[in-house]
Parts: sequence; structure tokens; C-alpha cells
Amino acid sequence: MKESKNMNIQQDRMVILESMPVNKAIWALAIPTMVAMLIQVVYNMTDTFFIGKLNDPNMVAAISISMPIFMIIQAFGNVFAIGGASLISRLLGKGEKENASQVGSISFWSALTVCTIVSIIGLLFIEPILMFCGASENTIGYGKSYLMIMLLGSPFIGMQMALGGLLRSEGATKESMIGMITGSILNIVLDPIFILLLNLGVAGAALATTIGNIVGFTYYIVFYLKKRGIISISYRHFTFNKEIFAGIFKIGIPASVGMVLMSIGMAVSNIFAAGFGDDVVAANGVAMRVTSITIMLTIGLAQGCQPLMGYSYGAKKHSRLMETIKRAIIVGTIMCTAFAIIFFIFADTWIKVFINDAKVISLGVQIIRVLILSMPLLAVQMVLMTMFQSLGKSVESLIISLGRQGIFYIPALIIFSSLWGFNGFIFALPAADFATTLLSLTLFFSMRKKLHISSKGMLEKVQATELELSNQ
Repeated sequence: MKESKNMNIQQDRMVILESMPVNKAIWALAIPTMVAMLIQVVYNMTDTFFIGKLNDPNMVAAISISMPIFMIIQAFGNVFAIGGASLISRLLGKGEKENASQVGSISFWSALTVCTIVSIIGLLFIEPILMFCGASENTIGYGKSYLMIMLLGSPFIGMQMALGGLLRSEGATKESMIGMITGSILNIVLDPIFILLLNLGVAGAALATTIGNIVGFTYYIVFYLKKRGIISISYRHFTFNKEIFAGIFKIGIPASVGMVLMSIGMAVSNIFAAGFGDDVVAANGVAMRVTSITIMLTIGLAQGCQPLMGYSYGAKKHSRLMETIKRAIIVGTIMCTAFAIIFFIFADTWIKVFINDAKVISLGVQIIRVLILSMPLLAVQMVLMTMFQSLGKSVESLIISLGRQGIFYIPALIIFSSLWGFNGFIFALPAADFATTLLSLTLFFSMRKKLHISSKGMLEKVQATELELSNQ
């Protein structure tokens, strides 16, 4: 009875990927992922909210400084979440379920190994890492208290990332959402207890986040132990298959390079912000967290569409692939524009939620109102980058990943800040977004042209074969 129920659930997921109308399939897959991302944003901001209640800008700045390192930890898990998911979706589209399970097992056990190594290295070099990320004498102590606990929990953080990606790859976006939400809600509940009631400050924030990630990871493990997935992560499927590792790294590394560059970009941003004072570091950190609502929702939309795009490409349903891309970009652009308007009108209200410091509020409002200038363009970037990842196009996905942070943002930050000071500093990211969007569209139109030629060639071959058979 239980096996029959699991089989029906798996078949329902395959129907979404295979034949459900595109618009309906997008919402079925993307809504759970977007909700999960929204909850993740809320729990990320909860740390800042309760730390802000202590009215110590140095504590707020310490969390902002530690955030790039936390993102690097996630990036290592993301290698296997995105790389594994891309390969699994295409293999399922081809009907190769056993190979897809091999990819799932390799992704999970590799994530455990890599994230444990990252944790050890981070703990050994915690102080120089924080100094590189922009810590000052006022913030280094708080930064160490926060980051030490995060590093101890990093294997669970990385494995949760990996398992969430593997679940999405087979269309189980609802289950992926539940795991993320469960951990996030627990974090939100624990934050005021640890930070305020137990007076643990930034260490309490880190402890709440780590416990939340462990609980989310536990939910995912139970899901697979109950054999509710289309694929398996059992160690019996694990093998040192060079082709599978190459397939995972081909997409996972470019995607994670983007996250690493984002964290480096944040670190460089903190360094430049520190040059304008610790108040600017705090204001910039709060503004980035506030506007991350839109970024995370857009990523959620794109990641929700990932299995549909990968499956359609693997099954050679190119018209379904293009329809998915078009509809996802339209929905995402409308959503991002709406958030840009809201952030512009209520900029001061958003900052006041997190900290009641007049100078930080004033600076934060300026930063938010500049950051929203490029917000309507985010959907194009995120959807197209996810599309290239889904299709196994490593070069294109790497270029876009490098674009926003490496190729455009960091150079813009250096040049703009030196030319126009604080104003140049806050305009650097919108400038990078405009440039990255143009780059993404250029790569997409080039790929679409090749895909159209390829599809036309396949159709001609099929027609020639049919003609030959009819003549016989």
C-alpha cells in the first residue's frame, strides 16, 4: 500500500514535467520554491532584526561581514545541488532513472565530504578570513563569535543545500519547500530566545541558524529513507564515475563560482563601505538584506522552472522549453517591478524595521533607492542563467555567473568609488546588473538560433526517413 502510494506520487511528478500545460506546470513547480526562498529571506533577516534591537551597529556590521563566508559555505553545497540537479533532470527526460540515482548518490556523499573539509579550513583561519572580509577592531570579536558556530554547522548547511537541489530536480518542489520552511521557522522562533532572552547576541543568531539547517537536513534525509523520491541517494549507488563527476562539475562549479563571486563582491563591498565608516557597513548590510527579498524570489522562480527546462531539453521538446523560458521571464519581470516600486516608496520603513539609528536609516534609504533601479532586470538574468545550467551549457552559465559579480560589479565598484565616492559605491551594482542583462540576452539569442537549426535538422532527418520507408 505504501509503495503504491509512493509510486502514484512519483507518477504525478512525471506528469508535471512531461505533459502538464506550461503555465500550470511553472506555477506547480515554482510556487513552493518561491515560498521556500521567501521564508529563507525572512529567517536571514530575522538575525539582523533581533540583533538590531540591541542597537549596536557593530553587531549588525559583524553579521554583514560574516555573510560572504556563509555564502561560500552554501556555494560548496550548491556545486552538487545545481550540478546534480541539472544532470538528473536531463537523465529523467531521457528515461535513464538508474543513472539519475547514481548522480543523486554521488552528489550527496560528495557534498558531505567537501563541506566538512571547508568547515575545518574555515575554523583554522577564521580571523584572517574575517579581516579580509572587512572586519575592524570594533567588529572582529562579534564576527568570530558568529562565524565559529556557522562553520561548525557547515556540513549540515552544505548537505541541506545539496538535498534541496536534488529534490527540485525530480519535480518534488513541495517537499523541498517543506524542508527549508521547517528549518527556517525553527530559526525564527529560536532567534529571540537565544539573542535576547539568553543574551547570547550574535552567537545566539548563529546557533539558531545552525539548528534550523540541521532540522531541514533531517527532513530531507527522512524523505529519501522512506523511498519517496524518484531517485535514490543510497551509498550503494555511489561510484567514482568520472563522467558523472564531470557532468556535475561542468554545471555545478560555474553556478557556485557565481555564488563565490557574489560573496567576494559582498566582501569587497564591505571593504569599500568600511572606508566610509562602520555606519555605512551596517546600512549597506541592511539594504542588501531587504532587497534580497526580490533576488531570492526570482531565484526561487528560476529554480522552480529548472526541472521543467532540463526535462524538456532532455526529451527534445524544444518548443516546451522556449515557452517555459518566455513565461518565467514575464512573470519574474512583473514581480520584480512591483517590488522595486514598494521598496522606493517605503525605503525608510524597511530600514527602521531592523535598526533605530538615524544615520544608518538615512544611509540605508539612499542605498535602497539606488539598488532598485536595476531590479526589473533580475528575472532575465536569473531565468536565463538557470536555463543554461539546466541545459548543461557550462560555458554560457559560467559567463553569466562571472558577469554580475566578477566581470562587472567588482571593477565598477573600484572605478565608481574612486571617481564619485559614496555615490559611485552605491551605483556600482545597478550598473553591473544592466551589463549582465545585456550579456545574458546576447548569449540566449545565440543559443536559440543554434537550437532552432538543430531542431530543423532533426525534423528533416525524420521526414527523410519516413519518405524512404514509404518508398520501400
